[in-house]
Amino acid sequence: MADNCSLHSASIASKSRMRRPLLVWLLTLFAVVSFTSAGIMQHVPRIPNLFTYFFQGLREANKTETKQPPAPVTPFLLGLQEGSQSEIESTTLPPILPSVLNSYYNVEGETISSSITLPSSGNGGQRRVDLCEGDIVVPLSNDRNTLIEQTYKSTKFPYERSNPLVCTWNVKVTDNCRRGVVTMRINKRSRLADVEGCTKGYYRVSPFMKETKICGRIETLPPFQWYVEDQQPNDVSIVLKHAGLNDGYWEGLSFTLSGECLPNESNMTSSQALKTYDNWMQKILKDSETVDLTVA
Repeated sequence: MADNCSLHSASIASKSRMRRPLLVWLLTLFAVVSFTSAGIMQHVPRIPNLFTYFFQGLREANKTETKQPPAPVTPFLLGLQEGSQSEIESTTLPPILPSVLNSYYNVEGETISSSITLPSSGNGGQRRVDLCEGDIVVPLSNDRNTLIEQTYKSTKFPYERSNPLVCTWNVKVTDNCRRGVVTMRINKRSRLADVEGCTKGYYRVSPFMKETKICGRIETLPPFQWYVEDQQPNDVSIVLKHAGLNDGYWEGLSFTLSGECLPNESNMTSSQALKTYDNWMQKILKDSETVDLTVA
């Protein structure tokens, strides 16, 4: 009986000794967690906070990545107008095709310049005369919102000149439609000598203006339009003669051409176009009464 009691006491003592290390380990772990929560571990930077690393890794693993929507990219549309039915991203001019892009752009046309020397009347001397010319093909657009404008300038425009200038631009149109209209606009700073009878210079569009001469502040003129059709092609010429003002102000001629096809339902005819030319001429005759403009 005594032996059994001794064995039982020894077993209890042994289990007590086995529980002490476990209890000590738990108390130590609790102290580390408490110190970390209280911020004490901040003063011991070399001791890694294993629990902090564990929970941070757990949050990173479960975090859902949110993608921001891409920023809108503005298309590089040359001359895009509101209401466009088609969007073409391009850094260059679009091809000249009907109904491709509702746009509006301007290109600089080429004018060839040269000069000749002529005998000067009266004194037996010589005088230099400047010349310029150009062959123009106006693209006719099938879409009125798609206009290709071409701008042409007389030699050294708009700077002053002392030599006389004679220029001729021959105008044709593309053959992509049966009927069309060409619009000519005189640009700002265009000016010729404003004298009676336009004896020192003028401009005209042949054959529509016949022998009419227009001079003075021609920049004030309204746009001039002429009718074209494939069955009756016209040899259209823009003629400029300019004696040269050399008065310190701008002078010469700059104009812009654009063309468009007429829709099938249009009732425009050659006879109606002649009436349009007459109406335009009557308007500038009236305007010449109030501005520095002469029609001869």
